[in-house]
Amino acid sequence: MSLREDSIDKNIICFGELLWDMLPHGKQAGGAPMNVAYHLNRLGLKAFPFTAVGQDDLGRELIEFLNSKNIPTILIQENEHPTGMVLVKLNEKNEASYSIENPSAWDYIQVGNPEADLLLNKSPIVVFGSLACRHTLSHQSLLAILSYAGLKICDINLRAPYYSPDLVFQLLGLADWVKINNDELNLIAQWFGTGSDQEPIQAQLLLERFPFVSKLLVTRGDKGAAYYDREGNSIEHPGFQVKVVDTVGSGDSFLAMFIAQFLKGSSIEHALEASCAMGAIVARHAGATSWFETEKEISDLIQSGDSGKTIGINNNS
Repeated sequence: MSLREDSIDKNIICFGELLWDMLPHGKQAGGAPMNVAYHLNRLGLKAFPFTAVGQDDLGRELIEFLNSKNIPTILIQENEHPTGMVLVKLNEKNEASYSIENPSAWDYIQVGNPEADLLLNKSPIVVFGSLACRHTLSHQSLLAILSYAGLKICDINLRAPYYSPDLVFQLLGLADWVKINNDELNLIAQWFGTGSDQEPIQAQLLLERFPFVSKLLVTRGDKGAAYYDREGNSIEHPGFQVKVVDTVGSGDSFLAMFIAQFLKGSSIEHALEASCAMGAIVARHAGATSWFETEKEISDLIQSGDSGKTIGINNNS
């Protein structure tokens, strides 16, 4: 049985931060794992944010928001710490930078409740990143959850100062798939002392150093994205030209679309194209969780011709 056949009906757990993005135009629900879960559910899959909020008004608002969008909340805990917030600043290109409150409720996620045990025993797909590991309790909880996972997908999501080479190497060593942006890939390649700034060489190095990683997705901002795998295949897409409102959550939506397309049996070429379109569409709306007609906007954007040609390379041929 193939991975797709075995995984299509599996639950997906998105572990990590749930918070309010404090944008120039107001607050919006966010946090990379929650953003992925949000879009996966909109794409017809069942994804559960595994996280925590505070026993405060901001926490209650987040739960109400998720309930209003039919996002499962059974794995969202409450504790005595404040609900997470991130101050988001936009540069002249509307690219986002983040100042993250520390500590926050999602730093204290615990395992061992009945709802989580039920889902974990079904070997779920688990999506995770590095930020949730900045405090020991959530870090240890993530490691416990990954021991149950049928497929481990790491969006490394480096946020200074909350990472180190040791942490990144640990998480990449546990992952089956990795989604990373080109700046993060370049940084990790420098840690290895590769001496090359060429993305294909850096991608090959990462695949060699982490033998459990079978698929590597590299996002390139407004220049699209690339796919690499252990069989020597690489595929790239130049992205789509849109008027950017902000880039908050664009990479998260890209990952959600790729997961959805892969599990539904799409070709890698189509999955990458649809994922680039999804990321571009989120970038032309405010915040990570704006509501839009997903299938229609993606179809319209792909058919508009506002992109280059998808290029596929098989290194074995």
